[in-house]
Parts: sequence; structure tokens; C-alpha cells
Amino acid sequence: MARSELLDLRAKSQIILDKRTESVFIRNLTVKDQEVFEVLSDQKEVERPEFVKKALKVGVIALRDVLVAEKIDFVKKEFDLLCFELEKIFKQELGKEGMKGELEKVFGDEGKLHSCLEKLFGNDGKLVRDILDMNNKNSPIGQLRETIESYFVGKDSEIYNMLDPNSQDSPISRLRQELIQKLEGIESTIETYLTRKEIVAKTPKKGFDFEDDIEDFLLYLSKPFGDKVERTGTEKGKLGKKGDFVITLYDPSISGKPPKIVVEAKTMATARLTTKSLLGELRDAIQNREADFAIAVTEMVISDAIGCYYEVEGDKIICAFGDNGLPLEVAYRIARTYMLMKYRKAPERIIDTSRICSLIDRISNDLNAVRGIKTDLTKIGTTADTIATEINCLERNIRSSLNELQEAISHEREKVGHKKK
Repeated sequence: MARSELLDLRAKSQIILDKRTESVFIRNLTVKDQEVFEVLSDQKEVERPEFVKKALKVGVIALRDVLVAEKIDFVKKEFDLLCFELEKIFKQELGKEGMKGELEKVFGDEGKLHSCLEKLFGNDGKLVRDILDMNNKNSPIGQLRETIESYFVGKDSEIYNMLDPNSQDSPISRLRQELIQKLEGIESTIETYLTRKEIVAKTPKKGFDFEDDIEDFLLYLSKPFGDKVERTGTEKGKLGKKGDFVITLYDPSISGKPPKIVVEAKTMATARLTTKSLLGELRDAIQNREADFAIAVTEMVISDAIGCYYEVEGDKIICAFGDNGLPLEVAYRIARTYMLMKYRKAPERIIDTSRICSLIDRISNDLNAVRGIKTDLTKIGTTADTIATEINCLERNIRSSLNELQEAISHEREKVGHKKK
């Protein structure tokens, strides 16, 4: 390339700024300066590019600060000149003190504004005397004070009359009467409740009260087995509302649809109870609730022939609730045992029927023995410790036999499962 062409390229040097990468590209730039040449000559050749970058950055930043400082100095000089000119004009037009003197005349301690405010708001000012004087009844403040005092001060004030409970027309008196009426109503409700509670405590439980007790007891009995207890006395079935409770049994050994036990709760107040009438209701309840077994529980023993526990027709039990619900517990556990024996899935059933029947007979005999002893206690009017101990022992035996009955069913199931393996 000719020397003239090289000079021509140098003459066309460019500085290109890339905003995207914030980079600076310098093309065809030649610096002819002795100081720059000498400084770069002292640097190693490999270090010169980095040195030039740093020198360029330092120089650019320094020049920027110098330019800003020059601009600030220029603006300051121009502003000082403006202030000087304005001050010169104010002194020529407004006197020696310029604008300050004129402002003092208006806003100073002796100025026109102070004098005007003193006339209005001073001790003898017109505004204070005619408007803000609360002792002046003709002033607005005085009239406002008089109005407020009429409402709040003295026995003749409006507020006093409004808060007087003895004044028939006062709001507080009306509120007092309403509160008294409400309290009297609450007192009457409490008295009615206590009277009803006392009557209920002195008489056998009737209707829903007895059913509430039966429901709580059935929920307690069924919880360990996972059986479902439903209160159905208000629900209509095929034959109406026969069947107060339905117990759906839960057991993994049951095949197909789980069996149901229907429970009828009967009190002496609803009707005269007989064995015949109870059997008829139990038959209807089984059909109405599509159950497999039925239990009738009465609040007390209905006859000596029935006693506190009586099995009939193979799928029905009549029992009395008694003072601790033990007969109902026996009825539920035995009915459950019958259902498991009948419906559990086992192609080859290994059931010790004689053992289960023996346990059921023992439970039934012990239960009736407890009833007999309690009847004798009532007749002779005694509470001998020995007899009470015997009753407690029999009741423990009954519950122990019920557990043994459950274990017998569970044991037979395990034997079946072992044989399958």
C-alpha cells in the first residue's frame, strides 16, 4: 500500500460506540505526541494495550469532571452577577435597604400587618370582644356556651333528663324496662328448665330421652368393632317408622352385603308392653329396615317370664336396659356373634358350636342371676357388702364371657385362614 493511501486512512479515523455491548471501537487513530510516545516506550510491548486502555479511561473521566466543574463555575458566576444587578436595582428603586426595608414595613413588629391583627385579636380587639368572648351572651361563642350548658349542666339539663332512669320518657328508663323484661324472661326459662329437670329425675325416662341414652350406649358398644350405628326412628321405611336404630356390622370375614341388627327402644309410657306385642314389632322392624336380627330394649323388665334377657325365634332378643345397660350389651354382643357365624366367608367352616352355645347359656344364666339378686335386695331392703360383691363378681364374669365369646369367633377365623394356606 502506498504511503499516500496510508495517510488517507489515518485521516479517516472513526470512534464507534456499541450501545448493546457498551463497547468503544477506535479505527485508524494515530497519536503524534512526544510525552505519550515516551511513556509508552517505557512499557513492555505485551503490556502496552492494557496500559493504553487504562490511560484512555483515566483521561476520559478526568476530562468529564473538568468540563462539569467549568460549567458549574460558569453558572455560579452568572448567578452572582444576576444577584448583584438585582440588588443594585432594588437599592435604586426601594431605598438603601432595598426589598428588606419594604418587607419590614409590612411584616415587621411595627408593620401594618401586626397593627391590623392587634386591632382584631388583641386584648381589646374587635374579634375577641364581639365574637370570641364566651362571657358575652350576644357573641357566637357565648351563645354556644349557653346551649352546651343547657344540655350538660344541672338537673334541668337535657342529658340529665335523658340519663335519669326514674323518668318514664327518658331513653335510659326505656332501656331499663327492656332489660328487666328480658331478665324476667330468662328467669322464667331457667325455672321451667329446673322444674322439668326435677320431674324427669324423679320419673322413668320417656320417648326421646330414653332413645338418647340407648344411642349413646350403642355407640359406646360398637366403637371397638367399627360397626356403624344409625338413628332411624324418624325415617320412613317399607312399613313406616318401625326400627329406632340400625347397626351395620363391620368385619373383614363377612362375605357380600354386611348384615344389619335393628333395635327397638320401648318405654312403659308409650304403650303397655307384652311379649306378643314386642315380637310383632320386631318382625315388622326386620322387614322395614331390611335387617337380619332384631333387639327390643325396654327401660325395665316387663315380666318375670321374659326377665332381663330373652332369646326367641332364633333372630330376636328382648332385654331390659336396667341400671347399667348390661343386658343390652349382652344382647348386642350375642346378636353380633350369631351374624358372624352365619355370614362370614369360609368354604370350610370350623366352628365349635357347642363351645359358643355353652358360653351364651352361661352368660344368660349369670345375667338372670344378677337380676334375681337385685330383686331380692329390693325386697329385703338391704345392701350387705357380701351380696354387692357377689353382684359385681357376676357382672365381671358376664363381661369376661362376652370377651371369651369374641375370642372364640376370632380363633375360629384364624383356624380357617391357616387351613387355606
